[in-house]
Amino acid sequence: MKILLSIFLVILFCFPNHGAAAPMEISTSSDHLKTQYDKYYYYDFGNVRVNWSEYADIYLKNTGSHPLHLRGVFIQGSAFWAWSNCPTWLSPGQRCLARVEFRPWTNGYFSGRLRFAFPDGNIYVDLYGWGDRW
Repeated sequence: MKILLSIFLVILFCFPNHGAAAPMEISTSSDHLKTQYDKYYYYDFGNVRVNWSEYADIYLKNTGSHPLHLRGVFIQGSAFWAWSNCPTWLSPGQRCLARVEFRPWTNGYFSGRLRFAFPDGNIYVDLYGWGDRW
């Protein structure tokens, strides 16, 4: 029994808890985007084991009173992947999800960017993470 407990504790402390990080919500309205400026946010994944992955859910919500036209959701960065269920038009009060995955393949610092593209501006989420061989 002591051996099993020891093995469990070694596994628990040697392998990090991977999976979902804390979700992030970005709220916007079409009124704000008409001023033609970009908004910047950032998300830091911290240390992630090499060849493992961690993801973050980033929500976009229309807080305005008019539909919001979204031209697309784009990802940059060699260690980052993303998918989204965001529609072309976001109704007032509607929220959509962009899931970003950080998957480092070597030791070192990685950066990337998630972009929500609108006709009159963009919302950028700068992404950071560190690949670590433990």
